[in-house]
Amino acid sequence: MTCPGCGRELPAAFPGATVTCACGRSVELARASVAPGADPLARSSGPYRSASAVATPFEPTATCPYCSNTIGALVRICPHCDVRLESVRCDRCFSLQAPGAFACMRCGERLELEPLLDATDAPCPRCATPLEVASEADARMHECPRCGGLFASRDALADILCRAELGGAIAPPPPRSAKVLDEVTYLMCPMCHAMMNRANFGKVSGVIVDVCSKHGTWFDAGELTRVVEFVAGGGLEKTRAREQQTLQEKKVEEKVRTAWNAELAASYSRHQAEERLLFWRDFLATIFRW
Repeated sequence: MTCPGCGRELPAAFPGATVTCACGRSVELARASVAPGADPLARSSGPYRSASAVATPFEPTATCPYCSNTIGALVRICPHCDVRLESVRCDRCFSLQAPGAFACMRCGERLELEPLLDATDAPCPRCATPLEVASEADARMHECPRCGGLFASRDALADILCRAELGGAIAPPPPRSAKVLDEVTYLMCPMCHAMMNRANFGKVSGVIVDVCSKHGTWFDAGELTRVVEFVAGGGLEKTRAREQQTLQEKKVEEKVRTAWNAELAASYSRHQAEERLLFWRDFLATIFRW
């Protein structure tokens, strides 16, 4: 079955399920029968919910399907009822997707099944919740299920950014509302508990991250997705261009400084020579006067 909006082939699902195409359109697969007068999108049971019950991952808030309280759209655990929301994280842009989605609403990447996450003894720098990893054998990416933050080792982040650069640009997200700036706080590394340094990723991205030089980088909820967008859109080229410009400016400054120092040295030498000449003149005048 193909999407009536863009013509793409839809992923396989149960008859009567509502699936989401990569273009963002929700389509109901054909089912045997529908009760007269019933809403074809209504769902009383089953593994899929209607489109109206699923919040898009770009909304600043969503609604918990279990307790109906408002929650953040980038979390795996409801902070009110502590129910785990089986959200799937996209392997390309690292945004969380709603349950039942087959393709990422952010970049169109097909979603794969995620391994179960195991809790560790590393605390979240933001909320102190134990961070989770896919397996103890590959503990390069730690995730907080409550606040949505991610801690990536240097090697893991290199792999992510390499794939982002080779994968090409990602469509820009919907306009974001102005964010209220919070008080600047320095976070502790979840591995060594040392204070991390704050840095503007890539110097021009505008994404302020927390870096531990020994263990990795902490991204608050949504920040890794913004960094991937920055890199996929050629942001590192902007960084390299800025570094080249800075290097050229330093070379010019060094050349000017060298010329100025040489001129000062020459001036000092001339002044010193004049002083010695006056000394010898006075000395000879004294000698001949005798």
